[in-house]
Amino acid sequence: MKQNKKVLLNVVSSGVQVALIGIVYFLLYRFLIKQLSIEILGVWSVVLATSSLANLANFGIATSVVRYVALYNSEKDFEKIKRLVFTASLFLLGLFLTLSLIILPFAGLLLRAIIDKKYVGVALEILPYSLVCLIINSVAGVYASVLDGLQKNYIRNIIFTVSSVLLLLGSYYWASRLGLKGVAFAQVLQSLFSLLACLILVIKIIGFNPLQFSWDKLIFRDIFSYGMKFQFLSLTAMLQEPITKSLMAKFGGLAFTGYYEMANRLINQIRGVIVNAVQSLLPVMVDLSQKDNDKHENLYVNTMIIVGLVSLIFLVFLLCISNSISLFWIGHIEPVFIVALMFLAISVFTNLLCSPAYFSNIADGKLRNPVFSQLIMAIINTIAGYALGYFFGGFGVLLGWVLAVCTGSIYLTFLYQQINNIPIGQVLKRDMVIFFIMLLLLLLIKHFFNSVNYYLADAVGLLILTAMVSFKIYTIYNERKIYFR
Repeated sequence: MKQNKKVLLNVVSSGVQVALIGIVYFLLYRFLIKQLSIEILGVWSVVLATSSLANLANFGIATSVVRYVALYNSEKDFEKIKRLVFTASLFLLGLFLTLSLIILPFAGLLLRAIIDKKYVGVALEILPYSLVCLIINSVAGVYASVLDGLQKNYIRNIIFTVSSVLLLLGSYYWASRLGLKGVAFAQVLQSLFSLLACLILVIKIIGFNPLQFSWDKLIFRDIFSYGMKFQFLSLTAMLQEPITKSLMAKFGGLAFTGYYEMANRLINQIRGVIVNAVQSLLPVMVDLSQKDNDKHENLYVNTMIIVGLVSLIFLVFLLCISNSISLFWIGHIEPVFIVALMFLAISVFTNLLCSPAYFSNIADGKLRNPVFSQLIMAIINTIAGYALGYFFGGFGVLLGWVLAVCTGSIYLTFLYQQINNIPIGQVLKRDMVIFFIMLLLLLLIKHFFNSVNYYLADAVGLLILTAMVSFKIYTIYNERKIYFR
């Protein structure tokens, strides 16, 4: 019972954390557009994507830490956990420091190729701060992974939520004085807070001493071996964001990229609420994969059903009020933002449906199928994004991204269920399909009212959605449907 309460606490806190961070970024982006410009926001987006290229060589260490901390914790071997933490953090510190020093001199060539010349100076000015954040976050990620592996996700969630508030306050203070460079300062402050808070808690919980040299070759071999399998998965996933934003800046321009960044940030907060909740189950999945396959399968099915229902409701809710969001956040009805939001909602819904299969594969240590899934996404995104972008501009790049995500996600989900003999009817209930069709009709009704009045369209869509969700909850309650076993 105590274990179930901890799992529930981790799931709920993960959702709350991402929701609160979403609100922070909503306020931050609105402020930056007014204080700076949409083009500067696009520059920031491209620089973040460029500096994140260093993550392509992280060898999957942070993910390995979660898995091995969970394994060592089940064995009650805290000495191994201490050696694991030191080994992983020292390796990533040296790795990212070296990579940042390599990237810094050559980043200008890439930035000059994808953004307007008049913005290159601004981009190069904030790039060093972005790389500093990357180094700090790589080490902080190890300590945060320890908290995840110990099933103390709720503590990490509190830390990251507070750090995002610091980013917002720091940006408010410095951006008005230093422009985009002030936002870079605030990011460094955010990263330092996360690092120190996670480190202090790891020291307190497991008695870790960061100053005591405890490098362990055997542990490094284990996490490196698992991490290298995961690395190719990370490589294909990490390449997608820089490629998409680079193509978007090239074919759509910085303003298009800025509006896409806003839509992507907003839709990914919804995605993050659900993905973080599923990810918080990873230590439980690791444990069940070692002990009870039947319970592992039940957890997958139940998670899949809930993810499908919750993500559908949240994403449709976002689309129902997209006009109001655009008016409040941007200051006018922006077609690029609204269309991007709609396309991204399709890709994110499909991707969320595959999240239980994705994390189940990671828990089992079977990474081949997720790798193929990401490979499919990367290839389609690059080829279709360039080809469609060439003919249709930024919207073509966006369509290429949606095709890539949907194809790769559907492949992984169906393959996992086929391998584990899970019938599609076990997760795709008839009432779920009916509910999905009704939500599509709702969006068509909302689109019709757009021609009358934008606010009226949002109000009608929200009213109908509320009625539908209320009826769905009432039906579930009356029929005593069991989503958790």
